[in-house]
Amino acid sequence: MKAFFPCAGFGTRMGEWTKSLPKPILKINNIPLIYYSLFHAKSWGVNDGILNLHYFGEKIQRELNGFKDFQLHFSSETPEILGTGGGIRTGIERFWDLQDDFLVLNPDFILFPEPGFNPWPSPEERKKFDCILYLAKIPENANYTGLSLKDDLVRFDAGAYFYLGLSWMKAECLSYLEPNRPFDLADTFRKLSAQNKLGGKIFPGTLLDVGEKQFYEKYKDTDFSDRLSNDWIEFRKRNSIRSEGM
Repeated sequence: MKAFFPCAGFGTRMGEWTKSLPKPILKINNIPLIYYSLFHAKSWGVNDGILNLHYFGEKIQRELNGFKDFQLHFSSETPEILGTGGGIRTGIERFWDLQDDFLVLNPDFILFPEPGFNPWPSPEERKKFDCILYLAKIPENANYTGLSLKDDLVRFDAGAYFYLGLSWMKAECLSYLEPNRPFDLADTFRKLSAQNKLGGKIFPGTLLDVGEKQFYEKYKDTDFSDRLSNDWIEFRKRNSIRSEGM
């Protein structure tokens, strides 16, 4: 089982916090953000991951060189950043196959799923959809792209939901993209929606978006151990991740 972790962005919304560090290794309770996504990937059975790298990418790779829970590939984007769509397509070309399917986990979001949740689709869903987005209700006064969900299909028509950075995809739905060229993943989502191939599900749990400066500063010293499963402690120990309380 495979997962892609978008890690190439400049982190401009984080202000001074990302002047010398990439966003995925900014710390919450002294734990780099990327580990929260890696933890969920491990708990969902992932054994092979790709991270795309650009802005201070060597610092992300150095941080994760000792990661033990599953294989990680680092897909460096130089000299041009490729966007999430281009980054995924290029990573597939380098390390996977267009017959694969995989999860996408955006480190901007810390997820607290209900016990037993697993994002992998059923056989029936695999036949019906090429991609499934996990959605949540747009909070009041929040500035997310509004999506609607009807009959398990996602539409781009200013609905009441937003995409929280977790999805399942078939690699073949990106086969029309040329590797090593920039593409916006949202364009692929729109294309699939028009073809009735973009599914959607309401995420069963809660989440925090820490991808903007004010939200990151609000939560950066918070210990979320009691909101994650018991495996979180063992995951940190295996990978020598020390929080403020350890």
